[in-house]
Amino acid sequence: MFEGQLLQRAIGLVNRTASVNGTPFDPATPMPPPAGRMRNWVHYGVMVPELPEPHRSFGVMSILGTPGVTVFANDQAITTDPADTVYTSSATASMPDEQFLVHSRAYDCEFAPDGSHLRFGEELVIDGTYPHFTVRRIHPDVVVELEIEATPNVAHFANIPGLYKHWSLLSTYRGHVDHHGDRVAVEGLCTVEYAAGVGLHSLAPATRHNLPVKFFTYHVLNLSDRTQALLVQVLGPCGFPLQKAVYLRSLDGSGGVYTRGFDFEVTEFEPEPRRTPTGRTMSLPRSLSWRVLDGDGRELITIEGKGGGDYSYGLGAGYVGTYEYSGTYRGRDVAGRAYIEYIDCR
Repeated sequence: MFEGQLLQRAIGLVNRTASVNGTPFDPATPMPPPAGRMRNWVHYGVMVPELPEPHRSFGVMSILGTPGVTVFANDQAITTDPADTVYTSSATASMPDEQFLVHSRAYDCEFAPDGSHLRFGEELVIDGTYPHFTVRRIHPDVVVELEIEATPNVAHFANIPGLYKHWSLLSTYRGHVDHHGDRVAVEGLCTVEYAAGVGLHSLAPATRHNLPVKFFTYHVLNLSDRTQALLVQVLGPCGFPLQKAVYLRSLDGSGGVYTRGFDFEVTEFEPEPRRTPTGRTMSLPRSLSWRVLDGDGRELITIEGKGGGDYSYGLGAGYVGTYEYSGTYRGRDVAGRAYIEYIDCR
């Protein structure tokens, strides 16, 4: 127990999110693509947790360059070199295939030096700078077009100066989804994300070693039309918790980070494990539950979830999907559909 507390304190000293969470987003914060040895991989993300049937959710989870971390490794798809490889998971539940995209940065993509124009092959374009962004995802069966307005309400997942930064902006979106000739208008809360860091593979392209981060899950839930919850759990070697937290943020600027009483559990797995392109066998949640307390030890959020059976591969070495949830938030009932990322390489 004492050793675990020391390790958690050490993580807090290295990952300095406590010093930045709770402060408004700096509009001058850059979002550039990879460049140089100290920023040789970058992540761009957009997560929309609740869309009408049959779409359910929409996401963009793209990694430019290869970090060299087990849960985000797709080394089998590298055809040129790690620094040139771009992995993107971008899907709705209505897309039957082609949710996982692999591109060559040099031959297939176009990335402006300031990140204001990002073209991933012919399938995805993200344009804009804070706070205005547009997203266009083109799939043979589905076209998603969104206009996004980011707020200053930011959640910092990682803040390791000079090595790794990862943050998420509470945002609103408006747009439409086209599907087999039908167009549906959509609007609500979403997230815009950016991360950048130093990756093992990009520093030493010949290596196939990865840092042993073995478990990762990330959830986005809109608790109302103004309030959003994010859940993050990351486990390292021997199940050691590198991060376990729930982030709350609202359009009125309020929010917080909660770790007390954090508990996440998969209560039932799908009957048959999935076989990933990396050769792993991975069991995915069919039902789950999680909870967290507020700073005074009172029940803050309690969630029960039922998996939608709509997992698609390509979120790193794992999957992205949805689950229907019900539960309570600050004593009132909540329900909806959550966006989930889930990777288990243990």
